Amino acid sequence: MLALFSVKRPYTVIVAIVLIGILGAVSVMNMTTDLLPSMNLPYAVVYTSYAGASPEQVEMAVTRPIEQAMASISNIKNVSSVSRENISLVILEFVETANMDTAVIEMRESLDMIKAYMPEEVGTPIILKLNPEMMPIMVLSAAVKGQDIRESSHYIEQKIIPEIESVEGVASVSASGLVESSIHVVLSQEKVDEVNQKIRSAVMEAMKAQMTA
Repeated sequence: MLALFSVKRPYTVIVAIVLIGILGAVSVMNMTTDLLPSMNLPYAVVYTSYAGASPEQVEMAVTRPIEQAMASISNIKNVSSVSRENISLVILEFVETANMDTAVIEMRESLDMIKAYMPEEVGTPIILKLNPEMMPIMVLSAAVKGQDIRESSHYIEQKIIPEIESVEGVASVSASGLVESSIHVVLSQEKVDEVNQKIRSAVMEAMKAQMTA
């Protein structure tokens, strides 16, 4: 039947073949290949920095207020958190039918309401929607020949990372395992007491001299 139709209407068949060819070519040119396709996962993270704060301070001043504010958001299923030195992470799980764009708007409004009650050192909370596309597409291990880990860490942080970030198409670069230099000062209590005693003695002698003058 198809062969009979092709013989009777050859021009119609030719036009159909041309249209199919054009649609196929357009589809191939616009087709993208993703290792991990975009998915609307019902999860969001609130990342907040608090420079110089201990985990306990982060918990009390940042994490708990954010948890309380996020608990009132609609379609929320579960709220968990991680408080570390200088960093607060609040993980939100929504019901599967939740509209994540609307949820993010509600989260931003709630965060704006409590931001004024946080210490000035607390950075602006950042909302991240979890998506497989957020995963790094390249992981590198680096070291500098002839340098120890402390020197290598400084060079990688100051030189390598900025160079990679300046490459067109790179969204962000993060590093882990870098070593930071620090100095620990331990005071001798005996020396402190000795200095305090000398100061007290000098003050007492000065007061006696003033009284006898």
